[in-house]
Amino acid sequence: MEDFLKRSPAAATRAARETFYFCAADSVVIPTNFVARTLGEFAEGLRGVSVHCIHHHFIEARLRLKLMSNDFSQWLHEDLGLTEAARQLNRLDIYTATLDNVREQIIRIVERALI
Repeated sequence: MEDFLKRSPAAATRAARETFYFCAADSVVIPTNFVARTLGEFAEGLRGVSVHCIHHHFIEARLRLKLMSNDFSQWLHEDLGLTEAARQLNRLDIYTATLDNVREQIIRIVERALI
């Protein structure tokens, strides 16, 4: 942004149509009683965990792992050998859906892999 403003100083005084609010977040990880050893247990656990858990393992993990992946896909691929299901999860658009909708999409993919 600094480079842009050096090249276009008049832009710094332009008023925005809407206010932009910066925000920051700190993660607090709290263990739960949810454990999955099988794909069926995983699907059931997804129904019971909070959306905060979905956010931590599915969205925040991409930053934490510094990969284009998430904890769920990593587990499906590395521990269960479900590479296609892992790929499908990685292709979910997390920016145009609510976390509840993301949960539903994950469950659908996992349940298809159960068959």
